[in-house]
Amino acid sequence: MEMFQEDTLSSPSSSLYTPSPHGHDGLGSSWVQELSHDQQGLRLINLLYQCAAEVAAGAFDRANFYLEQITQLASLDAPHTLQRLAAVFVDALARKLLNLVPGLSRALLSTRGNSAEAHPVPAARRHLFDVLPFMKLAYLTTNHAILEAMEGERFVHVVDLSGPAANPVQWIALFHAFRGRRGGPPHLRITAVHDGREFLANMAAVLAKEAEAFDIPFQFSGVEARLEELDIDALRQVLRVRSGEALAVSVVGQLHRLLAVDDAGGRSRHVPGSSCLTPVQIIARSSPSSFGELLEREINTRLQLSPDSSAVLSMSPQSSSLSPAQQQQQQQQREKAKQGSFLRAVRALSPKIMVVAELEANHNAATFLERFEEALNYYASLFDCLERASAAQAYRCAGEQARAERLVLGEEIRGVVAREGAERKERHERLVQWARRMEAAGMERVKLSYAGMMEARKLLQSCGWGGEDYAYQVAHDARGEAFFFCWHRKPLYSVSAWRPAAPSCRHT
Repeated sequence: MEMFQEDTLSSPSSSLYTPSPHGHDGLGSSWVQELSHDQQGLRLINLLYQCAAEVAAGAFDRANFYLEQITQLASLDAPHTLQRLAAVFVDALARKLLNLVPGLSRALLSTRGNSAEAHPVPAARRHLFDVLPFMKLAYLTTNHAILEAMEGERFVHVVDLSGPAANPVQWIALFHAFRGRRGGPPHLRITAVHDGREFLANMAAVLAKEAEAFDIPFQFSGVEARLEELDIDALRQVLRVRSGEALAVSVVGQLHRLLAVDDAGGRSRHVPGSSCLTPVQIIARSSPSSFGELLEREINTRLQLSPDSSAVLSMSPQSSSLSPAQQQQQQQQREKAKQGSFLRAVRALSPKIMVVAELEANHNAATFLERFEEALNYYASLFDCLERASAAQAYRCAGEQARAERLVLGEEIRGVVAREGAERKERHERLVQWARRMEAAGMERVKLSYAGMMEARKLLQSCGWGGEDYAYQVAHDARGEAFFFCWHRKPLYSVSAWRPAAPSCRHT
């Protein structure tokens, strides 16, 4: 085996015991017991980055060594957030490594299946909805934008493209808002796109009952499909869009799935000047100050080793034949036909408003290491949110939090880290990137109102999420046109609104 020496940084971690990747130190697993909990957490951060680098380089034996080390420190059932987060990431890294042997990967992963875990997923999503504010905020701000755009309209058609993120609760709240408007509610029609026939049937029954209670003229149409499977050429017929109706389009957490193409691409775009805390710093807040200081210094050292990191990133098999600029150009060409055609088809429907909510993260970078680093930091924040929220609601079953971490957040992490090509559906991007795509498709911004922001902040306060203990915030962008839902000033979700641009404003 090629001689390999573990990277030792000029940081407090360099004084900790580091097992040899050759595995011949003769100490077995005794080194784990010799480390304090704080040291174990610091070791986890080191090991995850080292393992990711070896996976990116295709170094099977060395990556396997680090996987073994991580599994001694991390567990899905561990009491500490960082250990559970690492356990999810080590599963994703292992799957990524297994993909280096395609036959073995398909044989093992295809036989495991997800049928046993499919049933608890809706319950896990409901738990996230109950204990975290992000989906509630997305629904509230979307409804507020639709309500303002539909002022004076008598026939309103809302198209819900949120798929798995769809929830009839959102539209029941819209019923209530429409009922209270001057002039009374409109004739309302909702078309929902979802791949579950049972879900659509239940949604239709619930909304019909609520509409009757609110005395709102209402129709429901269900389209059994995934967003990425819609017939773009027949979009008007598929969504049953009629003339004479004012159209609103809502898509929560699904637009990024249109970016699944044959090959990954598009380098990450760093937005300088951010003053928010790093996710690992946030997690460290609940630990003793010594651990927090060590962890903060270590993660900052890792993130600031090089402004370019091209020497490390070039190890990725993806980037071995094409330069990052070529990868980005290839990505843009392939995406143009899919997501560009869809957005142009939506524009052709002439909606009065299209509201888009997405994760504010760049999980669609050109290289595996970029995606890994972004995902580790992003999901550290979500795990921390969930941990704090669940701890504040101790009456809930601890199993609900575990299912949410494993079945929902864990599946997203596997989608970002372990999968490639068309199988990598989780391609979240930041609002600045979506804005370019929307404008290229002939859409222009609709400014979200100050009243909508105040409603969102009021929701946080009314649910007990607005205090310092939670540190949730609703912020807006520099031009005040879009909203960001933040945890410790770190944006985790964005909401923006769009409409067809006037002919003189359209981009070619």
